[in-house]
Amino acid sequence: MEKTLSKFFYEYSANRQKIWETEQYLLEELTFNKWRDVLVERSRITRDIYSDNNSFISSIRESLKDGITERVADKLFEVVSGFYTGGYDDLFVMRNLAEPAIAFYEERCDYDKLCFLYKMLGYEYFEFYGRIDKEEGPDKAVDYYEKCIALKEHYAEIKDASARLCIFIAYNNLIAPIGQTSAEYKSRMFRYYHEAMELWNTDYVQRLDGNNEEFLSCLAQIETDILSAEEFVETMPLDFTIEFAAVVPSIKEKWMREGKLDDEGSLFRSEIKCRLLKGEKYEPLIEELIDYLNNIGDVDFSKDEEASLIKVMNYHNCSCTIFSIFQFKKVDNDICKMYIDRFCKKVTEFQKRIPFGFWPELVDEMCAEWFVEYAPFIEDSVEKKELLLKLVIIRQPMTYIHSLMVSEIAMRIAHALIIETPSYFIGVPGYPDAKTVMSNQKELLDYVSDCGLLHDCGKCRIVSVVSRQDRHLYDEEFEIIKRHPYDGYKMLNHDNNFGKFFDIIRGHHKYYDGNGGYPEDFENTRSPYKPIIDLISVADSIDAATDILGRNYTSGKDFNTVFEELASGAGTRYSPSIIALIKHDRGLYEDLDYLTKEGRFEIYYRAYKEILYI
Repeated sequence: MEKTLSKFFYEYSANRQKIWETEQYLLEELTFNKWRDVLVERSRITRDIYSDNNSFISSIRESLKDGITERVADKLFEVVSGFYTGGYDDLFVMRNLAEPAIAFYEERCDYDKLCFLYKMLGYEYFEFYGRIDKEEGPDKAVDYYEKCIALKEHYAEIKDASARLCIFIAYNNLIAPIGQTSAEYKSRMFRYYHEAMELWNTDYVQRLDGNNEEFLSCLAQIETDILSAEEFVETMPLDFTIEFAAVVPSIKEKWMREGKLDDEGSLFRSEIKCRLLKGEKYEPLIEELIDYLNNIGDVDFSKDEEASLIKVMNYHNCSCTIFSIFQFKKVDNDICKMYIDRFCKKVTEFQKRIPFGFWPELVDEMCAEWFVEYAPFIEDSVEKKELLLKLVIIRQPMTYIHSLMVSEIAMRIAHALIIETPSYFIGVPGYPDAKTVMSNQKELLDYVSDCGLLHDCGKCRIVSVVSRQDRHLYDEEFEIIKRHPYDGYKMLNHDNNFGKFFDIIRGHHKYYDGNGGYPEDFENTRSPYKPIIDLISVADSIDAATDILGRNYTSGKDFNTVFEELASGAGTRYSPSIIALIKHDRGLYEDLDYLTKEGRFEIYYRAYKEILYI
């Protein structure tokens, strides 16, 4: 068992490095043929890794059924620590290794190891669930962090300083980012803050760790993170706002005394919010924020990465503070637009310049949040669609490339439908008869193309699940993936200009007859957009089943085999009209066959070039 665990970790680490190196190679300036060879090799490597990891995971799970010895528990701890410190975030693998070790160490009151394991699982649970579902997602993470901070009762018994530090890190993460999620966890921020400070100031903690630089750094971060309450303080109860108003000047005084700089802008924004809560007019506050934005300065992403990230987040957070003032003060829409013209385009262009692969999880979440904040004020629906594509979707290579493929497949089918059976589209809003369909071909094809590009936009909020290629997915992960139609709809439903995409986003995984697929509560059979939903559903299935490059959990099938499966589902899962068309239109059939083989490489290459030059 110990040898199996060691081998698993060694090979997992080596394979992750191999995948990373191959993916970096794909982003270099390569000729098409060379790039094609690298892509095929990447697919082969990841398929092998997928198979190997599944075998290891199955073997380890079986071995752990009958309990563990101390040596096995220590090996589990070693491997989990290696995953965590190596940045190999994989909640489901790490949980399966950590939980048996936790049970073992809880029986023996091994507080050193429990501190680390509780903190580690708190982090992994939040990274997976908490960033997906702000309301209920953090719950399990909070449970583990609470277990960690409860060990402060045994602080003096914990021998390893790094284990004791876990308690303060747990407090830190409960304050932020968990404190920025649901109303319940927002309300606890100051309780955690005061508990952490009280613990830090006790005599025995000061004797043990008072001069330890890592602890001092963590306490400084706690002070910075409590200021993140400025993001929502105006929406909180009076007692919360009173505490916030008291903490801000005390932190400012302390920072001035210590000569600490406000590089992240957190103190500046907090003081703005305090002035807002005291009744100061919003105009001078917004002017100060815009002036601050104009003076943050440019970023050279090729130099200091950490300094670059601080500026990136400063741009974003200051801009979001302006939006929160708009909302709190119920500022007239025309006045909002006047201010928006002075900073939003600059911030957007800045975000577009962020290189692909630069702190991806954080930047991806930031860009999605920025779209939600800014998009409602963009009147031009074409500009808004481009913002979604170029700022959010393109940063998710798997989703973006799949969407391009679905768009291409759907357009080819739609073009054939317009020529051969234009009546297929009758009833789609804006197309009351065949004559209108025929006379507006370009408009209709553009619409179908956009439906393909936007149908999976909800996956941009669950990147950690969608991009998992090195092992099978667990049931919980499949359930998360099944949320993406709702998440995509939620991302766009602020604007009725996107209304013609809503049902396609929500319904593209529903069966043609409405009796299968997901989400269960969406009635695709009643939608006026049903012909487009069915078209995107077929295109989506064709790409997914024939993809041998981006979906390494499947061997991929040739188009002939896939079409036989589509035909067997005609009338139940798939539109019989579309299946009949593909069957009898030999030119379309051969076009789709080529597109899902050699044509796929051309689309992938084009997509990677776009991603490289975001």
